[in-house]
Parts: sequence; C-alpha cells; structure tokens
Amino acid sequence: MAYSSNFQIVQNLYRANDDADLESFYKDLSPNINWKESDGFPTPGVFRNRGEIEANVFSVLARDWDGWHFSLDYLVDGNERIVAVGTYQGTHRKTGRSFKSRASHVWHLANGKIEGFEQFADTHMMQTAATAFSTSA
Repeated sequence: MAYSSNFQIVQNLYRANDDADLESFYKDLSPNINWKESDGFPTPGVFRNRGEIEANVFSVLARDWDGWHFSLDYLVDGNERIVAVGTYQGTHRKTGRSFKSRASHVWHLANGKIEGFEQFADTHMMQTAATAFSTSA
C-alpha cells in the first residue's frame, strides 16, 4: 500500500520523538500551527507555535513526570488528516504513581506542513496518577 506524503511526515515526527530529535520533530510544523491538548490532560490548552508548545506542553510534562512517553501503535492515512493511536505512560514525580492511558492524535496537514494537532486522551488515568490520596478522615 502506498501512503500519502502527509502520512510519511507524521510517521517521521513520531520517529523523531522516539529518537529525542527535536529539530526533526518540529521541522514540519507550520508557523501557524493550532496545537490542542485535551481538557483534563496535564497540559490543556491551545498553543500556536513551537515556543508555546515547548514551554506549555513538553517542558511541563518533563518537569512533572518521569518516563513520560507516547508509544505509537499505528497511523491511519486520511491524506490531509492523519490519525495516530497509541498509549501514554509515565510516573508522576510527586505522587510516585504510574499510569498507562490510551490516546489518539489527529494531525491536519496542508502543503507539506502540519497545520493542526488535536489530542484525545483518557485523562482520568493521568489525573488519578497525579493525585495524592488523603489517608486522614
């Protein structure tokens, strides 16, 4: 099966993520990116450029979680929309609790650039890991 060039761009982004190659990760993001993190996620909101994404998403995750990672299971080629399905995992630094949570990412591409990212995640598992339970009555 032949995949679209957009599929290959997103596939390369996930490879760059796995290799911790930041320049390759960001190289195909449009300067007009619309990056949306789910409500309930540790970094909710909409971010508009690499600086905002780094400061409000990846820096926060690195600060608060050990071993934070998205493991890609597969991509669905919709040409201008590419869907990624996988699993987040990590251990919260303050509580010491770990989680695994299923998630999907929807990428929108135009003219060889990533114009949009929208995340869908089971945020309950993450919030539970980040919450310290009180033992007092």
